[in-house]
Amino acid sequence: IDLDNVDEIIGETAIYHIAENAGVAYEEDDEGYVTDESSRLVNEWLIHHMDNAPFHKLCYNSSITTKHINDYLNEHGNDSALAIDPIHGMTPLHILSMNPYA
Repeated sequence: IDLDNVDEIIGETAIYHIAENAGVAYEEDDEGYVTDESSRLVNEWLIHHMDNAPFHKLCYNSSITTKHINDYLNEHGNDSALAIDPIHGMTPLHILSMNPYA
C-alpha cells in the first residue's frame, strides 16, 4: 500500500469513521490537499489502533498462520478468543474470518 494515498483508500469507510470518533481525521490545507501531519497521524492510528487487543491484532495480520494462533492461545489461554475489542465490537475470530489472507 502506498501510504501517501491512504486517505483515498479509507475515506468514508467504517474504519475511517471509527478513527474520526477516536479524534483522528485527515485535515486539508487551504488548497484542498491533505496535510502531511494529519496523514501521519491517521497512518499511525491505523497501525496502532489495535495495540490494546493483541489477539485481535494478530488475527488482523495478513501473514497470520495457525501456528501463530495456537502459540497465542497456548500462552494466553483459550478464553482470550472470547474477548471483544472496544473499537470494532468483535471477537478475534470475527476479525480472522474477515481476513482475506487467513
